[in-house]
Amino acid sequence: MRPQVIRLIAALASAAALTACQNPNVGERCKLSWGSGDPPSPQTASGDYFESGNIGCEDLICIVSPAPEGSKYGGCSGDSCGYCSKPCVSDQDCYKSETGLVCDQVVLDPAFLASLDETTRQRYLGETQYSSYCVVPRQ
Repeated sequence: MRPQVIRLIAALASAAALTACQNPNVGERCKLSWGSGDPPSPQTASGDYFESGNIGCEDLICIVSPAPEGSKYGGCSGDSCGYCSKPCVSDQDCYKSETGLVCDQVVLDPAFLASLDETTRQRYLGETQYSSYCVVPRQ
């Protein structure tokens, strides 16, 4: 092989390796879709507000969590008060050293669950009442 071809192959392999090793956008800011009224912020949230299907996040999960003002997730960036999350099994899945997020259970609101008829509840949730996601550590 000619040296130019070898260099091209090496450059392409390096670029592919770097792309494969990049972290997903866990921890980046996202805007939680909200019907009416003021959306929750880290100061007003009484629990985790979870939105799936959020196209601003690679894993389509946007969460707003209670967080102290001045902390990494304690404020909003414009109208983006949430952060991108993803399902997890351990803190390592959340890139804890980079994001400060931990893997913890997100429990569905009992009032919301009670508002669903049994057919709808079984169709969308089955026996699932919670799942683990990358979230702000609990205080």
